[in-house]
Amino acid sequence: MKVFVTGATGGVGSFVVQELLQKKFEVAALVRNRNKLLPAGVNAIYGDLTEISSIENSFAEFHPDIVVHLGWIGVDQKEKENVTQILNLQAAADLLRLSQKYQVKTFIGLGSESEYGVHNKKIDETAATKPLTKYAVTKLATGLLCEKMCRDENINFVWLRLFSSYGPGDRPGSLMSLLIKTLLKNEPMKLSQCIQTWDYVHARDIGRLITLIASQPKESGFYNLGGGQAQMIKNIILKIANEIDPQAKLLFGEIPYGPNQNMHLEADISKLKRVYGWEPQVSLDDGIKETIDWHRAQVSK
Repeated sequence: MKVFVTGATGGVGSFVVQELLQKKFEVAALVRNRNKLLPAGVNAIYGDLTEISSIENSFAEFHPDIVVHLGWIGVDQKEKENVTQILNLQAAADLLRLSQKYQVKTFIGLGSESEYGVHNKKIDETAATKPLTKYAVTKLATGLLCEKMCRDENINFVWLRLFSSYGPGDRPGSLMSLLIKTLLKNEPMKLSQCIQTWDYVHARDIGRLITLIASQPKESGFYNLGGGQAQMIKNIILKIANEIDPQAKLLFGEIPYGPNQNMHLEADISKLKRVYGWEPQVSLDDGIKETIDWHRAQVSK
């Protein structure tokens, strides 16, 4: 089977592509930067999310069975209130028009826990959606639009509301990436009190899940995606510091919480377990060590 992937070079996307290739899928990836290296065997389709119509000929020639839409414009915290978030809704609509036109069978999109807003408890898919940022509103709207467009053309649809991901190659602005890079430079790290609970899932487990869905699509709908190992962020930070430098200067409480701080962010993944039989396999301890080793290797390059 053939899979077209957006966001293929990101922290999650790179693992998705690896898993798809291992399972013998034929993979094409939307690539904006011609200097970006892709794994051997991946077909590069050069273009941009804001100009999906320009790739129609290449898309038609590849003729995918499955579309995995991971790409998103404006994922850093400073960009989440930017009105240009709306570009993502248009990009998804344009991509689905191509998918409809060329008879794609399955569409898998990556949503966000932020679609739910603040609940401060373990969240299942029946929780009310109360997005608080333009990013979150756009994620919610994009998922709903994609569901409608897929239903209209009888395309299998899965929208994965991702809680917190991590792993080698994660975006530079994530908490874990910033912390590791700061401690490797022997610099102090300013932090909040870090007593909130977060739910991390390794990008390799996300890749396994998306490959499983691509292989055997089952029940269309929205799914919460987390690691099943939710714990206080302070504990995770101390694990990282212990691996790098137990004497690291961790300045807890230096950064105040924002007005809408979510103190308990945990995914109920029972629906994924029931429908797809998927559970995370990478332990947090092993994942942290792997991620630190990757960052160390980047420093030495």
